[in-house]
Amino acid sequence: MNHKKFIDRWVIIYSSFILILVAINIPFITMESNTVKELYTEQEPYTTTETYFEKETYIENVPLNIKTTLDWHISDRLIKDEFDLIATLKNIDTVTGEFWVQFHVESTKGSFDFTTNRTVLKPGESHQINQKIDGVLSYVTYKINQPTQEIEKYRDISKERTVTGYRPIEKSRDVIQVKKNKLSLLQRILKYPPNYEPEPPLPKPMESISDEMEE
Repeated sequence: MNHKKFIDRWVIIYSSFILILVAINIPFITMESNTVKELYTEQEPYTTTETYFEKETYIENVPLNIKTTLDWHISDRLIKDEFDLIATLKNIDTVTGEFWVQFHVESTKGSFDFTTNRTVLKPGESHQINQKIDGVLSYVTYKINQPTQEIEKYRDISKERTVTGYRPIEKSRDVIQVKKNKLSLLQRILKYPPNYEPEPPLPKPMESISDEMEE
């Protein structure tokens, strides 16, 4: 009897040991939290100056640009030490116009500037100019003038204005993370690294689901 009791005691001890060994190897979940730094981007407003352009109208006086010709020659009067400047102004365009000519003449007696009277010429009409000049001719320059017309034109005018812009700023904040640590008691005693359960997958965006349904 004593021998049987001894065996039964060892069976109980052995069974208890097995149960304890199994128990400390069964993983169980504990919730663990820790604080981590999370980076995020924030749009920060700032004030800046912006250049923009506006159309501005203005009036410009533009010559009519009616086509003309001017032919000139001189009639020498050597005895009197003078000459005649003879010129023919002709309107060779298809419209009527008003014209006047500015002359600059240089001779042995000095320089002379004169302007003819205004004259209206129809298409194909001519006007003769005759001017007496003292001395011997050196050279002649002239300019045919016409009235101008007012033309409305446009130009870009640069201006400035104050606007609010936005720029990305990287910031950080403390975030508490809670994870499920799945380890057995033995693993925890032996200080195994945490065995965190994977995070559940993010739900599929509704837009993507509707797109697939349409296809």
